[in-house]
Amino acid sequence: MAQEAEAFPRPNVAPLAAEMPVRRTALPSGRYSRFVAAMKLLLPAVAVGLVLLIAVWPRLAPVIGHLRFTVPKIDLRDARDLHMVNARYSGIDKHHRPYVVTADVARQLPNESDLMSLEGPKADITLNSGAWVALTADTGVYKTQRQLLDLYGDVKLFHDRGYDLSTDAAHLDLQAGTAEGHDPVEGQGMLGDIRSEGFRLLDRGQIIVFTGKAKLHMMPRPTGEAR
Repeated sequence: MAQEAEAFPRPNVAPLAAEMPVRRTALPSGRYSRFVAAMKLLLPAVAVGLVLLIAVWPRLAPVIGHLRFTVPKIDLRDARDLHMVNARYSGIDKHHRPYVVTADVARQLPNESDLMSLEGPKADITLNSGAWVALTADTGVYKTQRQLLDLYGDVKLFHDRGYDLSTDAAHLDLQAGTAEGHDPVEGQGMLGDIRSEGFRLLDRGQIIVFTGKAKLHMMPRPTGEAR
């Protein structure tokens, strides 16, 4: 048995161990020095921060408790209601004269892309002479493509010649430069106070016709005023 054991000698592993390279996991001296220096600054700073937080936490807790973080709610009805604030529409009539329609709020009516419902509408029309006519109302409906404007509720007509008229409703054709109303009208002008059953505005305000039964109370002119 002793002779058989000598036939298979033990391998000599010492040279192999000497040849295998040794892996070092230590950081390079420069990086290690910077790491140690950073930790010397960071750890004390964290410790000081924790101490300060513990000291002021009794005062912060009530404030944080009153804070409420909520997600804003969106009403789908507002999303469906397309509207503009301080809306402004401008255009020119068939004679290339400008006009402007404004409103506090303009809403697009359902299934009508060219029909706008107006709150606080106002129409400004410039005349050839440079004069102007303005109409205001509580509400209105504007057909943008056909340039038709219907005014309702406390309709006021102002003309820079001195006319100031009031009625309940008026219809404007901005393309043609005309306006008309079939409700009672009252107001005042250069000649005095006037009442009628309706009115018609022609040639962009150059001519005002009072329709139906009309009554004019003329005011005497001051002495010396030119006729």
